[in-house]
This record gives sequence, C-alpha cells and structure tokens, in this order.
Amino acid sequence: MSTAPPDTEVDTEALSAARRAAPPTNVHATKPRRERRSPIDVAVLALIGVVVVLVSLPKLRRFALHENESDAIHAVRVLGDDALEHEELFAAGRLAALVDAVPGRRRQLEDLETLPDGKLRRHGYVFEWIEGQDGGTAIVAWPWEHGRTGVEVFAIVPGGPVLGLSNADGRYGGARRPPPPPQAEHPRADGALAWTALASDN
Repeated sequence: MSTAPPDTEVDTEALSAARRAAPPTNVHATKPRRERRSPIDVAVLALIGVVVVLVSLPKLRRFALHENESDAIHAVRVLGDDALEHEELFAAGRLAALVDAVPGRRRQLEDLETLPDGKLRRHGYVFEWIEGQDGGTAIVAWPWEHGRTGVEVFAIVPGGPVLGLSNADGRYGGARRPPPPPQAEHPRADGALAWTALASDN
C-alpha cells in the first residue's frame, strides 16, 4: 500500500524555478539621503563658532602672558643664583658668559638667545645686567613687546629675593626701553616705580 508524500515536502523543481524568476537582490542598498541644512541653520552654527573664538582668545592670551612671566621669574632666579657662584663674570656685566659658565644652563633655559648687544631674550622677555646709581648691580627682565609677550618687570640682586615692578602703562618694553635698576638701600616709593618683593620670594 503506497502513501502520499507529506504536505511539508519541498518541491525542489518548483523552488528552483521561483528563484530563477525572482528579480536579483541589490546588495548595495541605497543609503538614505541626509537632509541639507537650511541657510539659517548654517548661519546660526557660524555665529556660535565666532562667539566661542571671541570668548576663548582673551583667555588664551592671558594664559600665554602668565606663562611668559612665570618663565621670566624662573630665569631671573636661576641667573641670580649663578651670579653668586661666578661673581667675576657678573661684576663684568657679561650675562651671556655667565650662562655659558654653567654646564647645561642653556639647555635648561631652552630657547635662550643672545642678542647682538649682549642682552638675552627668552620666551618674550629681555634680560640684562644693570648697574644702579648706588653702585649695586641687578639682573632685570622686561617684556620684549608689552602686552603681547608680557606685562610685568622682574629683577634680582644676587642673594636677594625676586622683585617685581608694575608696568601696566607699558613704559618698559623692547630692547631700548629697560626698567630702572632696583635700589637696595633707597627703594623708589612713587607708586608705579616701586620695586616690591614677590610674595613667593618673601
């Protein structure tokens, strides 16, 4: 006695015919189009970018000035210590020779350059040996370009603390406008010209 095949049996010939008749599948499906931003959206984004830049620039400028001033204080302190160990070079006013007398000092004070007139320049500050009216000597540092590379003025009399001098009006700036030397025995007390010891060196 024969039995009929079950209903679930697949007709392979019919399946093959259906596959041949079916349209080919596109494996590269079309990507959905991105919506284009309207001119108003573009203008708003551009305005936001401008505002961010305008807010950030003053902060970046203040940060750069602070970094240059911190570097100048550090360099003045280092040169003051070197002057105590090489008094003969310091007394002769040879600041570049003082730097070269200490092995590795130029490498430590990276980007230090000697100007044609013998002054030193580093990170936006000028450094020079200055003799005061009372016969005292000091190493001073002032901005190469006031307001752009620095503001305040610094100095050290070897063996003493680092001193600061207000320079908000920009009277000291560039190689030809150095500050007055600090007077150890008779300090100036006329406001803007008063040298004062920095808080960190008191």
